Amino acid sequence: MNALQTIPPGVAEALGLAEGFDDALMHGFARLGEDQRGGLEALAGVFDGSPLGPIVAEAVEAVGRSEFVARSFAALASARVALLGAAHDALVAQAREALGRVVPAPDEPPPSPPNGSAALLASVQQWLSELAIAGLKHLEEDSIAPFSATLENLQAVPEMAGLAALLTGFANELTRYVPASRRPDVPAFRWGDLWSAAMVRTHQSPASPTFREVEGVLTPLGLDVQAHENFLCAILYGILDDGEARTVRIPFSSYKVDALAGPEVWDLFDPIQAPVLDALDGHKTLQVKGELRADGDLILRSPPEVGAAADPFGAAERLGSLPAPPALHRHPVHIAEPIKLAVGHGLPIARERLGAASELTEAIVEKAAELVGLLRFDRGGWRFQPLCAGAKKKYVVSGEGLAGARKKLKNRSLDVLKERSGRLLRKG
Repeated sequence: MNALQTIPPGVAEALGLAEGFDDALMHGFARLGEDQRGGLEALAGVFDGSPLGPIVAEAVEAVGRSEFVARSFAALASARVALLGAAHDALVAQAREALGRVVPAPDEPPPSPPNGSAALLASVQQWLSELAIAGLKHLEEDSIAPFSATLENLQAVPEMAGLAALLTGFANELTRYVPASRRPDVPAFRWGDLWSAAMVRTHQSPASPTFREVEGVLTPLGLDVQAHENFLCAILYGILDDGEARTVRIPFSSYKVDALAGPEVWDLFDPIQAPVLDALDGHKTLQVKGELRADGDLILRSPPEVGAAADPFGAAERLGSLPAPPALHRHPVHIAEPIKLAVGHGLPIARERLGAASELTEAIVEKAAELVGLLRFDRGGWRFQPLCAGAKKKYVVSGEGLAGARKKLKNRSLDVLKERSGRLLRKG
């Protein structure tokens, strides 16, 4: 992996320009200083001569005159998203060249304006604009709390699920940090990501992916779980053989209350989750039927069947790249290139991703003869997130302990919540 010891030209500069914008966002557009103005002008300069150039330059001039309108903030957010999208594409090209993979350019339909909910989206834009004007590091609780009504309405619109999930996590995180001015550990870059992505998605949505029906044998490679108090996103990576081997993701996502945590969250995905977790626990394959989308997601419409013994390291010989995500989702943090590695690979381990949802420990990873996982990127460079570690005869796969942990649960929070809500409805 010597080819990944450096990063492509321009990526560090792109990240630096994004940080300059984030400084203004944290500081507040109502109180820009010379440093923040310089950062915004540098951002606009990068787009000079591009289709975005005129609107970004106009936006920088407008906020410099203290003219704060949602249109200007949308233009600045678009510039930041485009900048990091370009960094994403350069990094993915570097990784795939190092791995010897050739992936054709995606045939991506253009994004479309969000359908309906215009007043709701305008309310979101207004709130995001107010955050930017005040500065994320100067927020108080009364800057965030009034947004809860808009957020609740947004969560009720199925077509807005992605934006609603993003804003739910963002609002919760902001609330935990207030007053942020007293916190030395404010995640400025992450907040810049969330604010910009949310603002852009109020103006356009990714086109619905095309799909086709598939049926075949899936060899699970491991589970990647990301969650906050009110939302869970878990992705099972695997190799699907339906006559042709291909790398796929099986996503599980749902809103939740903060009382649901750990193994209990999988109650949200009954009945599909049971055979999936059993297969991970027993190191088995899965016989699956579902919709394979153009973005690489395999959507299960019925519970799969647990199959024969799995050989993830053998299956990983046929690993390939997943299709490119939609333009709105391209960001270095979303890079997850499936790879197989041997001892002495030389890549640092993404330790923060070895969380409670994974049975993989640093000790297991260090002793493993073979590894399967995801090539990741953070601002420090390339790293590796293990999903499966060991050898052909004996291995540990991320997620294999969830089935057993669920069987040990005595009281189910979801059952209690359903019973209480039913009681309230009966009283009403």
